[in-house]
Amino acid sequence: MNAEEWGREETPRSVPDPLYLNFLVNDAAGRAATMLAGADPAADDEDPLVDAVRLLATPEGSPHAGRAARLTGLPEDELRGLVLAYRHGGTGGVAAAVGASECPADQMADAVREVGRQRALAIGELEVRPGTIADPGAGVRIRLGPDDRWYPFTFAQDRWWPAPGATEPPGVAWKAALRARSLRRAGG
Repeated sequence: MNAEEWGREETPRSVPDPLYLNFLVNDAAGRAATMLAGADPAADDEDPLVDAVRLLATPEGSPHAGRAARLTGLPEDELRGLVLAYRHGGTGGVAAAVGASECPADQMADAVREVGRQRALAIGELEVRPGTIADPGAGVRIRLGPDDRWYPFTFAQDRWWPAPGATEPPGVAWKAALRARSLRRAGG
């Protein structure tokens, strides 16, 4: 086969398109360079969903959201929420977005008390579940991540969205959720 015939050959359907392959190769090369420089490999490698979200969170990753949705079986909106969680809190943020980590009853009770002090003039009761404290009326909640940090979320467009401000003290995370909710309402 000469070069001209080679150029007309059709790529088999099972081979990813060159842009996608280039994206994956560049990511692998970057991670390999980080490892060779002495940094530990990311724990993200152990969870395919977190690794996919990590890739989507890069500037080059967003065009691949449709493919990732098909491969993971998750709707694109859900993946966008997980990407936002990754950007705000890394692996712990994604874990908290997928589901709260449970904690001992005394730690949860302390967290509820601390949040309660932050909402002195609030109306309505808090919804408390293992690792989660929510105020649906205010449109905010916090979830405990596997790293013992509390991750803030706000309610918009019929779903909970990750917000910046993850931290160990639940009251501080609660304030971050309120601040993010306020900014969302103000359109900023």
